[in-house]
Amino acid sequence: MTIALYALNTAALLLQIGGAGLVIRDVLEAQRNLAQFKSDLDSANETRSEHIELLGVHRSTPGYALGLGRINLPTIAPAARSLLADQVGPSAMMERQALTSFVQAQFAISKRRRWAGVAMLIAGVIAGYTSSMLSVT
Repeated sequence: MTIALYALNTAALLLQIGGAGLVIRDVLEAQRNLAQFKSDLDSANETRSEHIELLGVHRSTPGYALGLGRINLPTIAPAARSLLADQVGPSAMMERQALTSFVQAQFAISKRRRWAGVAMLIAGVIAGYTSSMLSVT
């Protein structure tokens, strides 16, 4: 009976360690995906800020050939710059790409591996409890 208890305790420990390893692997992968997503969003935000600054630059074009002097082009109102940058700037596309790649990376995590890890943890707990109960009798 003692060899069976040792075997059951060993199986419980191995199941729990294996299941925890699979779950930890999935958690680390999800954290990496989230860190990459945040980095991509920060990059998009920097691009948006640069685009807003470019929209604020006063532009003029020389019109000397026509004898008109310098022609000043209209400026974009400061309140409209951020809205315009969100609508037509490169940052909106970068944010969509970041979100798409994040969602695809999250779904790339194997559901089978995740639930196998959870099942191994539960099986290890049940085996450990059974072993404990058998050792009492």
